[in-house]
Order: sequence, then C-alpha cells, then structure tokens
Amino acid sequence: MARGDNCRRYNVRNGGDRLGWSSMTAARPRNVQREWQLQRAIAVYLSKALPPEAYWTAIDVGSAGSAQAGQLRKARGVRAGLPDMLIVYSGIVLWLEIKAGTQLSLAQQLTRDALTANGHWWALARCPEDVEQACILAGIPLRATFSAIHQRIAEQQAHLPAKRKRAARPRKASNTLSVAAARRLGLWNP
Repeated sequence: MARGDNCRRYNVRNGGDRLGWSSMTAARPRNVQREWQLQRAIAVYLSKALPPEAYWTAIDVGSAGSAQAGQLRKARGVRAGLPDMLIVYSGIVLWLEIKAGTQLSLAQQLTRDALTANGHWWALARCPEDVEQACILAGIPLRATFSAIHQRIAEQQAHLPAKRKRAARPRKASNTLSVAAARRLGLWNP
C-alpha cells in the first residue's frame, strides 16, 4: 500500500469525530475541522514515536477571528505563515505545516524559504505518514514507525483463523408473490 493511499484514506475517513471535538469546531469551515483532526492524529503519533528527550509542540495561532485580534497579534510580533508544529531534537529543528487538502499561502511559502535558508528542516504534512518521513529525513530517531505497525498488524492477522462464511439459507417455496414480481408478470396493474 502506497503512502499516498494512507493519506487519502485518513483524509476521507472520520466524518464524525469520536473524541467529541465536533461540537467545539461546529462553527469552523470544513477544511479547518479536517486540519484539526489531522493535527490531533499527528500529536498522538509524535507523543508515542519521538524519543523522550525530544521536544515538540503545536503552535496554535489560527485565524484572528476579528480585525482587532489580528492587529493585536501583529503588534506582539506574530507573523503570518508560522508553521503548525515544531520538533526539536539534539540540534535538529523541524517545522511542520499541516494541510488537509489546501495549498500553501504565499506567507507560508516565504516562511518555509526563510526557515530552510537558516538551516532548519521544514515539511508539509497531509497525513501522519508524512510526519514520519520528515522525521526520518531530518535525522530524528523514532521509537515507532508506520511500517513496523503495519508489519505487526499483518503478522497478527496471519495468525488469526480464517473467517468462515455463513452458508446461504435456502429460500422457502411460497405461493405468494411480491408486488414487484406481480408487476413484472403483468398480474398487477392498479
């Protein structure tokens, strides 16, 4: 199974939110809700996969909500295009931009270029597998990888007994006709 297949399946899956977050995000646009679900999945993965001495955090700037709030953020030095997550490990700095079906804005592209020009790693993540690949490329060791997880699942399924199919029930012979069958035979014309 290709990595892209997992990304598409993740983005299509989860119409409802099992964690109960949907009520908190009901007023948000659909792509923001999908991005938040993706960010939560990545947060769970990072908490399990990164070494204990690694530092990571989500950066929750989001939309300003109002012009006044946006002006206050700008006055405090918050710049447009700031990535969604940061991972620091043994001198390696990896910034993650989480996207669920949308493109990078111009500010995000400029931020990416500035961060990589200063020796930092930057990655676009559309699924948790993208985060794994970014960590591997940056040189961050992982305690858990998706390939190992998929391999363990396959091994466990190989040891399970094959599912038996239930035999089809024989149809009872009856003297009654359904309305559809009577119409097909021309016996029912109301």
